[in-house]
Parts: sequence; structure tokens; C-alpha cells
Amino acid sequence: MSLNLNAILARKIGFASHQNCVPVLQELVVENAGDEPFEDLSITLSADPSFLEQKTWKIDAIRPGDEVRISDREIRLSGTFLSGLVESVRGHVDIEIRTGDSQDEPPLVKETFALELLSKTHWGGVGSMPELLPAFCMPNDPAVDKILKGASDVLRRAGKHAGIDGYQDRSRSRTWELVSAIWSSIAGLGLGYAHPPASFEVNGQKIRTPGAILDAELATCLDTSALFASAMEQAGLNPILILTEGHAFVGVWLQPQEFSQLITDEAAAIRKRIELQELVAFETTLVTNSPPPAFSAAVDAAGRKLTDEDFQ
Repeated sequence: MSLNLNAILARKIGFASHQNCVPVLQELVVENAGDEPFEDLSITLSADPSFLEQKTWKIDAIRPGDEVRISDREIRLSGTFLSGLVESVRGHVDIEIRTGDSQDEPPLVKETFALELLSKTHWGGVGSMPELLPAFCMPNDPAVDKILKGASDVLRRAGKHAGIDGYQDRSRSRTWELVSAIWSSIAGLGLGYAHPPASFEVNGQKIRTPGAILDAELATCLDTSALFASAMEQAGLNPILILTEGHAFVGVWLQPQEFSQLITDEAAAIRKRIELQELVAFETTLVTNSPPPAFSAAVDAAGRKLTDEDFQ
């Protein structure tokens, strides 16, 4: 066939994709590689199961050697379908090119693209959706309020200001106090450690909500990292999630700052900010130890990971 279809689609799609308007169709190009023109073409995109709305594009004509690059690639995902998934399932997208609107004849071109439909709590990993990891932090989960209430009590017992007031004081020491109090609050929950799936940072995993963690009293490193990030965000602080090979932990800005980009793969940038005392990182899984260590020990443990040769 002298008519070529080139398309690039997301390999994994979940409810977070819908909520954050992540494009499903990243590229769609039709090329006439033959010697004859094509006229009155219809391109139809559909899916099974029906996790997106079918869409059709029209091409009046395409001459030999020409290509048409589709610019309108907005595809509506079904939030109802994706939010209802409790387990990940396989799906596929079909793209067909036909002459006119006739469905009686076989399509001129048909391509099928396999993809994975993720359950609502499943993050797809840095291999497919790195930018969506913050979407799994849930500062408004009612369980986070319980954690912050515990942090306020810790501050009060220590003779400190008990308000959960973020960067209001513009003081690094005050930010440290808040995060340390959040650490103590979560440490008092008696959480147990659950081993994450192999290569979760690349392939993804289900992430427990704060409420699910408190109910089950069990969490992986990514679960505890998202839990701390949720609590710190609700406390008015700016957390970061740090991923290394087979592990996750968190950091928090000591002043109201942030990186210029949503994602950074420069370990040196994180180390520099820590050296400048603008950022502090800590190992969240130590909160599952019995007994849990002091917050300073978690900071020291993260420091060792940040200087490890594998963290480049």
C-alpha cells in the first residue's frame, strides 16, 4: 500500500492522565508514497475497551510524495471508565484510513496500537509518565489532617509554636521544625514496610493513598514518600520526590523555592541545593523501623544515598 500511517501514542494511560490532560495521541502523519493522488480520505481513531471518544479527521486530497501532519490531536478520555479501574487491563487503539465515509469496504490502512490502562492508583513509572508522579500525592486526603494534627501536638509538647504555617516565618529552622514534627507524627503510626515491585521506578506501581496507608499500617518506599510529600504540601511546604534505582525518598525546600522544571534528572542540582542549605532530603522508609529513629538520622541516611556513586 502506497499510503503510510505514522502515529505515536502513549503506552500507558490512567485516571491521572485524564485529570492532567496528558495527550494520548502524540503524533499522526499520513504519507502518500505512491504515484497516484488520494482524495476524500477519512481517518478514524477508536479504542477497545471504550476508554476514549472516537474521533475522525478528513483529508480532501494528498498528492504523490506529500504528507499530511494532523495538528488537532486532542482525544477525549473517559474519566468514568478510567476512574472505575481497580486493576490494570490491556487495551488497544485502532486507526483506520478509508475513502469517504463508507464502512462497506475494507480500510485502505489499519494500524493497531496496544497500550496498558492503569488502575486509578497505579503510576506508570518514569518510562512512560514521569511527570504524573506528583498527581499521586494527596494533600486533601482526610488522613493527612490526622497527621498534621499529630505534628501540631508534637510542636506544642516541645514548647514550639503549634501552628502548621508553612513558610510564613521565612525561616529555615522553622521549616526544619515543621518537617521534623511531621516525621514524629508519622513515626507514631506504627507503619510496617512493604517491599516494592522490582524496577518500580521504571515500570511503575500502585501507590497507596494516605488513608489506605493508615488503615493497613503498611507502605513501600514510594508510598511513604508520597505520604510525606502529601503532608508537607498540605502544611504549606514545597516537597520533592527523589527516585533512584529501586528506591524513592523525599526532600523539602527550606525556603519557598522550587526547581524551574517539573522534572530534573541532574543529581548534581539536588546535591548543590542541599549543600547551600536550601533543600533537605530524608529517608522515609526509616519511619517503619521499630523503634523509628530521629529525623536527623533519616536526613543522614538520605545524604549517604545522595553521595552514592549510583546517584549521578
